[in-house]
Amino acid sequence: MSAPTPSLADSLRTAGFKGELRPHELLAPCTTWQIGGPAELLAVPANVDDLVVALAWTASGSISWRLLGNGSNLLIHDRGVRGLVLRVRKVLDEIKVHGRRLTAGAGASFPAVARTAAARGLAGLQFAAGIPGTVGGAVVMNAGWHQFETGNAIAAVDFLQSNGHRITMDHDQCKFTYRSSLFRRTPGVVLGATFQLEPGEPADIQAEVDEYTTARKLNQPVDRPSCGSVYLQPPGDFAGRLIDAAGLKGRRVGAMEVSRLHANFFINTGGATCADALALMDQVEQEVARQFGVELVREVEFWQ
Repeated sequence: MSAPTPSLADSLRTAGFKGELRPHELLAPCTTWQIGGPAELLAVPANVDDLVVALAWTASGSISWRLLGNGSNLLIHDRGVRGLVLRVRKVLDEIKVHGRRLTAGAGASFPAVARTAAARGLAGLQFAAGIPGTVGGAVVMNAGWHQFETGNAIAAVDFLQSNGHRITMDHDQCKFTYRSSLFRRTPGVVLGATFQLEPGEPADIQAEVDEYTTARKLNQPVDRPSCGSVYLQPPGDFAGRLIDAAGLKGRRVGAMEVSRLHANFFINTGGATCADALALMDQVEQEVARQFGVELVREVEFWQ
């Protein structure tokens, strides 16, 4: 009789992974939309060595893997996902300042980075105060606010390739474009980033940080579960304006609703499912296309 096949958790532990392993962990609490079924295996690495072990293990066993930070800009299927989910939030979260450069780990809070820079009299990341999420996610997505983008301030990115090699990539190598970067198309893990900032008066910089924080609270439904912006901005226009002009504020499917405060935010009113979110997105896209001839492009990432 052959020996029983070891579980994914047992196999990864045997490979040398030191961090937490949580088989069949529900992912909804790990996302800002509060939606999603279980991961076959959720792993919380203790350090970079754990990430190297995990990537080598997935490669040797042809096991699919995904990276989870703060869980914003993400929709997870109700049935969950197979394979390994690596959660780096609150791991790799150190923030250091050296002269005009600030280095932050991928798991660091992006708003916390903005506050740290302001306290040290460094300008260039004030907009980050209004972007919930981690540095890693902001780099991968080239997150931004109006004309400001993460990539504009990047000097270098610390990147772990899928083969376990750790490299440093300069700004130009990262290929930043609107809400995208090389890292969206390249297997591996962003470990951290170095930002090139400009000196300024701490009080003035902090005042701008406060303005972004206040603007987010006034204009976005921060007290309700959402993924952030659902759609990319169409050329020369705004997705929220089009959705509002189409008369879709308050449109609802199940427990998912187009926010009455900002139409590019869909809020989970309590117990919404992935199916609710997908159906509402379909309705909104069809109506905007019918009325204005504009095809909205989803910004939210979908795991299934």
